[in-house]
Amino acid sequence: MHLSQLSFVLTDAIQYGLGDPDIRVITADSRQVQSGALFVAVGGVNVDGHHYIGQALMQGAVAIVGERPPEEIDAFREDIPYLQVENSRSALAWLSAAWHDFPARKLTVIGVTGTDGKTTTSTLIAHILRSAGRKVGLVTTVQAEIGGQALDTGLHVTTPDAPDTQRYLAQMVAAGCDVAVLESTSHGLHQRRVDACEFDIAIVTNITHEHLDYHGTWDNYAAAKAILFQHLSASVDKPGITKTAILNVEDASFPLLDAVLSQGRPDVRRLTYGLHNGAIQAAEVVHAPDRTAFTLDLGHSIYELGLTADGLQSQMTTSLIGDFNIYNILAAVCAALAVGVPLPVVRAAIASFTGVVGRMERIDEGQPFLAIVDFAHSPVSLQRALETVRPLVAPDGRLIAVFGSAGLRDRGKRYLMGHISGRLADLTIITAEDPRTESLADISAEIARGCREAGGVEGTTFWRVDDRAEAMACACRLARPGDVVIACGKGHERSMCFGDVETPWSEQEAMRAALRALQPPAAGRGDQAEGSLK
Repeated sequence: MHLSQLSFVLTDAIQYGLGDPDIRVITADSRQVQSGALFVAVGGVNVDGHHYIGQALMQGAVAIVGERPPEEIDAFREDIPYLQVENSRSALAWLSAAWHDFPARKLTVIGVTGTDGKTTTSTLIAHILRSAGRKVGLVTTVQAEIGGQALDTGLHVTTPDAPDTQRYLAQMVAAGCDVAVLESTSHGLHQRRVDACEFDIAIVTNITHEHLDYHGTWDNYAAAKAILFQHLSASVDKPGITKTAILNVEDASFPLLDAVLSQGRPDVRRLTYGLHNGAIQAAEVVHAPDRTAFTLDLGHSIYELGLTADGLQSQMTTSLIGDFNIYNILAAVCAALAVGVPLPVVRAAIASFTGVVGRMERIDEGQPFLAIVDFAHSPVSLQRALETVRPLVAPDGRLIAVFGSAGLRDRGKRYLMGHISGRLADLTIITAEDPRTESLADISAEIARGCREAGGVEGTTFWRVDDRAEAMACACRLARPGDVVIACGKGHERSMCFGDVETPWSEQEAMRAALRALQPPAAGRGDQAEGSLK
């Protein structure tokens, strides 16, 4: 494919240098440059791709895209095309889309963003649509699912890089999919990884305290999430598809996102949801240890969705627990109805959905207490997780929480998470969660300070156990019949980072090993374990 067949998508580009070379590969990684490559110089957090233009040319690059003017490029050559653009990351996404013949334009694309609940909501939407007979491709932070196959997207993944995202979309088209569901993280949006995805439906779950190490402030973080809705307004129209924004009216993000939509195109349909407010609501919620039931009230949204009045209310049952999962279900219902899935199909699909790995996942090895693995890794998600499982604790039982906080990430949340667990859990074990190159002792000390200031006593109600597997084992040894042990922060992830090294890790296997190591239940076992971490 010649450069001109790709570069037409870069509407702001200024081309320097001569020629229209044949392009064989597009990459922003100088290590992947080969003969015939189009190298996109991207300015990263720690590495600036403009410094590698010379290396790319030596390895066979035949064209360059970058943000800097030619006079600032030491390796600039007049015989090699150089396209100066405003944003290299966005250029990479659009070039990748053109390379794959704009696959998003051949799909209904649903984007899901938010702090918590993105993966569950995305996966539930895909499940509902598949139940309705639609062929769906799914990309989440857990994995990609295309054509009945699960594809590993890597370790500690947010949203895949733009070339990978466009490649997944192209694979969906090739597999006969008609819908793509993309979990869209704040990093992925801010770094323009989902540019050129041509969204048709944009959903937000919530926006709370998270990733402030990267974004700096909540306002910046929310603005990154809002990019999804800007994409929605700018995306091309597709036959038979109504652009739809789905907002959590009870979340702090609602005024901001509502304003963003008001500044966009006026024909974007808006659906709101909430437990008590919004066009779509949940009423008469009943929580049980193994299920949740509620009445879905579609309110005036029936007219926006073209439904009849006899579908105004519907009884819903799900194996998911907690109010936060009702929010996820409501968001998924909005998306399903927006693309025309009949309400009875939606209801049956929600009832059959078993959840997502690492999200309120029960681990059972025959122990006389409940053991749960969850991905909660922010103050709000930890609070929701602990509040959700508290009703599952027996009247004389205790809630035992195991968690840490990641290194080189938002430091402010460490104290907050410690304070939350100190208030809401009966016992807390502080442990490792990807300390990276930071001191694990320093991270744990901040969490411990939060526990202490919430009234906790070290050695009595909270402990520090650096080894995560041992921390989970300690929690299980402390547990008595009727207790709940919940390990938060790792969920589905398959590695843990110490220093610069990713070490294989499975939260589920660690919990199973801890449970299997227990002696067979016997009278007095719980009393003997009380207060002992040995």
